[in-house]
Amino acid sequence: MQTPPFYCHFIWGIWCFLQVTATDYIKLSHDGPTILGATITFRADLYTGDNMRPHGTYKYKWMDNSLMKHEYEVETTNTTTFWKISYPRESNTPGNYMVGIEVSSFSWPFFWPFDTSALIKFEITEYLNGNITIKQNNKTIVGDYISSLNETKIMIDIRKGDYDFIKQNATTISTYWFIDCQYYGQTNDFVFAYNFTNPGMTHEIGALVIVSYNPPTTTTVLPPTTAPTNVTTISPNTTANPNGTHVTVVTTTMLPTNVASANSTMSPMVVSPITISTIDAANISWPYICSNTSLIPPDPNKIYGYFHKKIYVRVPVSNISVEGTNWIQPWDMLSLNVTCKGSGPFSKCLQFYRGKYNVTGNETCNNVEHLNSCNFSIFHYFLQPSVYTIVIILNNEISTQIYPLTINIYKVTTKPQLSVIVVPVSCSLIAVVLIVFGVAYYIQSRARFTIEVADFDFGQSNPEMEYKTFTERLRDSFNNTVRPGSKRPNTRYYGSMNQ
Repeated sequence: MQTPPFYCHFIWGIWCFLQVTATDYIKLSHDGPTILGATITFRADLYTGDNMRPHGTYKYKWMDNSLMKHEYEVETTNTTTFWKISYPRESNTPGNYMVGIEVSSFSWPFFWPFDTSALIKFEITEYLNGNITIKQNNKTIVGDYISSLNETKIMIDIRKGDYDFIKQNATTISTYWFIDCQYYGQTNDFVFAYNFTNPGMTHEIGALVIVSYNPPTTTTVLPPTTAPTNVTTISPNTTANPNGTHVTVVTTTMLPTNVASANSTMSPMVVSPITISTIDAANISWPYICSNTSLIPPDPNKIYGYFHKKIYVRVPVSNISVEGTNWIQPWDMLSLNVTCKGSGPFSKCLQFYRGKYNVTGNETCNNVEHLNSCNFSIFHYFLQPSVYTIVIILNNEISTQIYPLTINIYKVTTKPQLSVIVVPVSCSLIAVVLIVFGVAYYIQSRARFTIEVADFDFGQSNPEMEYKTFTERLRDSFNNTVRPGSKRPNTRYYGSMNQ
C-alpha cells in the first residue's frame, strides 16, 4: 500500500534535484529591430556550464508578450533552434517587447524536467530600419571620415527583413536625398553619388525613403483614326499643408507615339502614364528631415524610412618626404626628418627590419604615436654593418600610407695615408745615401792619411843637429807646421834629455 507514494516522492525528488543541479544555459539573439509587418528571426543556442554543446533531446518553448501572445514549441536534438515571426500592422503597435524561451530535456522514461530559460528584448518600429554606408574607390568606409579627393557613393543598407517586406507588394520606392538640410534630388534606388571637395568640413547626410502601395494608374489607348500625334495633358494642382505652406505639383501625362493604326488587328494595350512631378523643395520641409521636424503629415497608406549620417571631410596622407642621409657607419646616429601632406591629426608608427623588406599593405603596429602635424624626426643607432629597412606607417583616419626606407650601414676599410708611406721610405733612402757617402769618405780619408812616427834614438848622434840650439830647432818645427804645402822632412830627433 505504500509503494505508489514512495515512487511519487522518489520521482519528485529526482525532478527537484535536476532543477537545482541544472548547469546548462542558453543564449538568445535576433536580427531586429523590425518594421511592422516584416519578419524577425530569433535564435537560441544551448550550452553546458563549461561552454560545450550538450547531447540529448530537448524541447524548446518560445513565447512573447505582444498583444496577440504568440507561442511556438519544437522538440529536437539540435542545440540551436530558430523562431521566425511577423507582427502585422493591423494587430500590433510599435514598441519594445520581450521574447522568452524555456528548455526542457528528455529524461527516461517519459519525463521532461526543466533545463534552463532566457529572455531577450526586441523592438517593433513604424519606420524602415537600416543605416547609411559610404563607399569610396569601391571600398566601404569604416567610420565617419571620408576623402575630399574621391567621389563618394552614399548607399542605404536596409535591414533584409524590412527590404523583403516592402518588395513584396510595393508599387514604387523613392528615395529623396538631403545634404545639410538641402534637397539634392530623388532616385528610384538606394544609391546617391556626390563629391565632397572641401576638406575640414562636417556634413550631415539625410535620406527619406517613401514606399507606396497605391496601384498605378492605367490608361487604355485606342487606335487613332488619324495620323499618330503626341498628346500632352498638363494639370497643375495646388495643395495646402496643415501649416499653410502651398506646394505646386505639375503632373504631365504623355501618351505613346507608337500606337497601332486604324486597320490594325492588335488589341488595345494598357500602359502606365509617365508622371513628372516638379516640387518646389525650397518652400517645404520634408518629413523626418532636419531634427525630425515634419510639416507634411505622413500618408498612412505608405511606409517611410529616414536615415541619416554625419561625415567629416579630410585630405588623405600624401607626398611623404624624408630628409637626411641613409648611408652611415656603425655607431653613428641616424638622423632623418619626415614630412607629409594631408589633414590632421595623424598617427605614425615605425618598424625596423634587418635586410630589405617588401611592403604587403597589411602592416599593423602597436606602438602608435599621435601627431597634430605631419612633421617628425627619426633618431636611431645601428651597431652592425648591414642593410636595414625602416617601415614608416602614417594614418589620418581616412588613408594609410606605408613608406619603406632603406638604411645602409657600411664599414670603412682603413688605408694608410700617402705621407705615412713616403716619409719613412724617403728617410730610409736618405740614411742609406748618407751611410754610403760616409763609408766612401772614410775610405778615401784613410788612404790619404800618413802615420808620423817619432823615433827617439838616444843612443846615436846626428851631426846636423849638433850645431843647432834648442831655440833654433823649435823655430824650425814651428815654421814647418805653419807653412802650408811644406813637406815635412823626415827628420829624426836625437838629443839628450838635457836638451
